[in-house]
This record gives sequence, structure tokens and C-alpha cells, in this order.
Amino acid sequence: LEGKVAIVTGASRGLGQAIAVALAEAGADLFVTARNESSLDETRAKVAAAGRKCHVAAQNVRDTSSIAATVERCREKLGRIDILVNNAGFEHVSPSVDVDEALWDAIVDTNLKGAFFWSQAVARVISGQGAGGSIVNLCSLTSYVGIPTAVPYTSSKSGLLGMTRALASEWAASGIRVNAIA
Repeated sequence: LEGKVAIVTGASRGLGQAIAVALAEAGADLFVTARNESSLDETRAKVAAAGRKCHVAAQNVRDTSSIAATVERCREKLGRIDILVNNAGFEHVSPSVDVDEALWDAIVDTNLKGAFFWSQAVARVISGQGAGGSIVNLCSLTSYVGIPTAVPYTSSKSGLLGMTRALASEWAASGIRVNAIA
């Protein structure tokens, strides 16, 4: 991935951090986000230890109004964008009869809505570069199997898988690959 630039959302820990580090070890420069910029210090250090550039930004994927500016900041700092990994996610296990609208919205807006608007903003940049690129969405086993007490999460991850398939079909002609990992 030498010469490529990747964005990873939700990169402060866990899978997001591991994905960012793996991309750096494969040669990509990184732009990573999380709700709190200081939570990205460890990720930045690990990417730097792999010899790659790493810029960080506080960005809550539920705040769709800030996504375009964050994407532009990445492009300004690193010159291009080739890869987006929609990793940011939120899960809360609760009996379905106890799920209120605020919890539903928090989960769906994080896992599905945020991923869509991140994909849209990055696809606009990739299309303008003319060299193609990749978007990877982190789905879940729940994309395929209903899990009791995880209905909002299951719904959002099933929607994310459907969105991945639709965007892959739509953006293939522009050289943008859209895939999911579950």
C-alpha cells in the first residue's frame, strides 16, 4: 500500500486500531478518527512506529455535518484518499421492549448513517482522483443472523451489509470497490 492514504473511523482501540496499524505496516499513511482526539495517541504512536504518517481528528460519526470537513482535512494533510474503513460502531444489548428511540437512533446513526455519509464524502474525493479506491465496512455476524436483545444493532449491521452491496454496484464503474467484513 506504499503511497496510499487510508482513513479509519473508530481507530482509538480494538479492531479500528489494529486495522490502522496493519494498513501502516502494509505501507499506507493514515488519517484516523475517534470521538476524542486524545484517545488516538496510542494509535498514532503505533502507526509512527511502523514508519508511516498518521494524522488524527476528533469526529463523532453521528455528527454527519462534520464529515465533509474532516475528509477535506485528510486530503489537505495527506494529499489524497485511497481507502476508507468504516469501523466506528456502537452496540447496546437490551430487551427489545426496553429500547427507546434515543437508543435506537444512537446505534443506527453510528453504525449505518455515519458509515453512509463517510462513504459518500470519501467516494467524492476518490472519484475526482481518477485512480479508484476501496471502502471497507465492518459488518457483523448480526448482518446475517438475528440476535435476541440486539435488535437495533442487528438492524443497523444488516442495513450496512445491504448498503455495501448497493454502493459496490453503483460505484464499481468509478473504480471504487466497496466490501464488508463480518
